[in-house]
Amino acid sequence: MTTPPVRAAQLPIRRIAERVTDLAGVQPLQILPLLLPVWAVDISATIREAQPYEVFDRYLSRAIAEAGLNDARSLAGFFGVRPALIERALRFLATIGHLHRDGDTLRLTELGRRSVREGCRYVEKEDRQRLYLDGVTGSPLPRTHYSGTVWLEEPQLTLSDGTRFHQLATVTPFRADTIAHLLHRPDREEFNLPAGLITATPHEVRQAWLPAYAVECVSSLLIFVKAIDGADGYLSRVVGPRLRDVVTAEGRADAEKVWREWLDGSGFPDVRPRQLANGVLRASLPASVFPRRYKWHRLGSFEVRRRVFLQLWCEDEEIRRQAVLERAAAMARAGAARDLDELTDRVAALARQLEVAAPSVAELRPYVEDAGAAAAAGGVDVGKAAGG
Repeated sequence: MTTPPVRAAQLPIRRIAERVTDLAGVQPLQILPLLLPVWAVDISATIREAQPYEVFDRYLSRAIAEAGLNDARSLAGFFGVRPALIERALRFLATIGHLHRDGDTLRLTELGRRSVREGCRYVEKEDRQRLYLDGVTGSPLPRTHYSGTVWLEEPQLTLSDGTRFHQLATVTPFRADTIAHLLHRPDREEFNLPAGLITATPHEVRQAWLPAYAVECVSSLLIFVKAIDGADGYLSRVVGPRLRDVVTAEGRADAEKVWREWLDGSGFPDVRPRQLANGVLRASLPASVFPRRYKWHRLGSFEVRRRVFLQLWCEDEEIRRQAVLERAAAMARAGAARDLDELTDRVAALARQLEVAAPSVAELRPYVEDAGAAAAAGGVDVGKAAGG
């Protein structure tokens, strides 16, 4: 297996942290770069392809199957053609597995009979294919994980920014019957097995590693793979629950010490980070720093240093509510919501995050209308974006 070079397209940890903090309602605690074990399985496969019939081959096959004509002389007489033409067609049908000859007697194989029944020429061919199984649960990876994904032959990766990926030692042994079970699944095409595949036999199995980020949150564990934009839904759902204890066992840095250093260096020696009951670390900054020093989107959001997260906060409820309204205006200006209803839902989630009452529809409507007027002045048809 040839491993693609690790390019600059690999997302640094700060970019993953940005994606995490953009997720509504997510409360991250720590982030861990991991090398997930993967089984790369090369299989020998038999694939059945459906092809259009040549007209004469189709009628010849039907004559054998339906008219009881089981020798070359009878077929030549039936079609009124030279025996040499019949012989050439029969040799082709035998070559593709549709016909069996026993002396002068002809009979269609099961593949030939099925082709006649379904009106298309089925051809079986041998092929090689590679499948990937995650090494934590032994489950096959979806087809969406094949294109653009970096697979490593060795469990070592350090990015140019110094981010070092930790090898996950927990590996589930490969089981050959996994391929057989996958072959009989109705959704196998979602896992890179084509519908026309009729046999699959593993002939070589290799260990590989998939670079990923595991983000421990208050209520879940999210996995980000660099080839996928946003949290990887499949790995988060299937592998995430098995990794939570592993990530916790890795041990996080002394979060209070990390952020104490940051607060002191940022001019907040009197601010003490505190840990909430759910594990979130929060630092309450003076109201005067918003938005003069830190923009509105930083309030209530999360910062990351040395793999641990801190939520920037302000005890002034009016400031937090102002942050909600300002961010609602920014969403409307950016066209981040299709209509007033969608904006209302998104802002309600933001208000919950900032622990304030959600703005009413009447409060939000002017922001949407102002955004619509600005877009119209620029020659843009905002349609439903103006809230109707």
